[in-house]
Amino acid sequence: MRALLATLLLLGCGGTAAPAAPVDAGADVAEAFTLPPLPEAPDAAVVRPDAVDVVSAADVSDVATDVPAPQPDRLPLVLVHGFAGFQDIGPIGYFFRVAPMLRAQGRRVYEAVLPPFGSSPQRVPALRAAVDDALRDSGARRVVIIAHSQGGLDARYLVSTLGYGDRVAAIATVSTPHRGTAVADLFDSAIPGVADGVVNAFATLLGVAYNEARSRADLRAALQGMRTTAMTRFNEENPDDPRVRYFSWAGRSNRRDGRGVCDDGEVRDDPARVDNTTIFLAGIALVLEGLNGRENVNDGMVTVRSAKWGRFMGCVPADHFDEVGQIAQTMPVRESGFDHLAFYRSIVATLERDGF
Repeated sequence: MRALLATLLLLGCGGTAAPAAPVDAGADVAEAFTLPPLPEAPDAAVVRPDAVDVVSAADVSDVATDVPAPQPDRLPLVLVHGFAGFQDIGPIGYFFRVAPMLRAQGRRVYEAVLPPFGSSPQRVPALRAAVDDALRDSGARRVVIIAHSQGGLDARYLVSTLGYGDRVAAIATVSTPHRGTAVADLFDSAIPGVADGVVNAFATLLGVAYNEARSRADLRAALQGMRTTAMTRFNEENPDDPRVRYFSWAGRSNRRDGRGVCDDGEVRDDPARVDNTTIFLAGIALVLEGLNGRENVNDGMVTVRSAKWGRFMGCVPADHFDEVGQIAQTMPVRESGFDHLAFYRSIVATLERDGF
């Protein structure tokens, strides 16, 4: 299991700087991590519009045993994971503790499980089924999608290509490569064509081991679909649906303050708060920066400029793993103070102010 989690980290969508407790090579995940009680979401009135990610340990307490009834005037939320993602591995969810926290606030929350290694056309049938299930279960006519990384492309494809604009009211994306990522360019070019069979076989076995969405991996298609050149065509073929509201957030790491590239966000960026990129993403962050670190600010997987789509809400001082609280991030990030639970509370607060 340790090897599995390490592989997920290296693939780029589901880890953080440090686990909650050391993992022994033969230990089961449930025994390897000792998790404190789920923190309670603050009162709706306490969530400030500009409180994107600030929360202290003193602000949280044990979650109540009685979960409030879902708010009938609020649309169901569907969380969508990114590349190499999953729903749960033992006690570790992809959006770590986000769904239980939002349910404790009275929101109806559903977590989509998509094929981990595939292009958006290959992943979207599972997303379509998840949205249909959420509509059927909740009785609502539309849902709101909150998506991380590649999940945001899947959500846009669902709306624009599959015609779900009448069933999706809003899409909120976090560090989605709307204009592609040089990471896909790099790895797609680095894998020789003759190795596709072996690579896909390994990825298929890996995906079956931790993801409920049983599917044959197509790593080449996944990478090619997120290349910078491919995304130009994707955006032309998947224009925004006027019936859907689009929001976006970006992550900035590698100790970059975001001056200039984050200034157009609706929420003020605090350049004094910077994040150290986790070791698993540090090299990729440098590749993405190239010769212009101030312009190519990124979270170790996606640049800020690529993450902007629709209403750009702003940057958060977090890398690609911190953004979803992985692995088992139970406290704010040490360097920047970023807290992913407070961040998702702020996303939902933004959506609620807009009537969702």
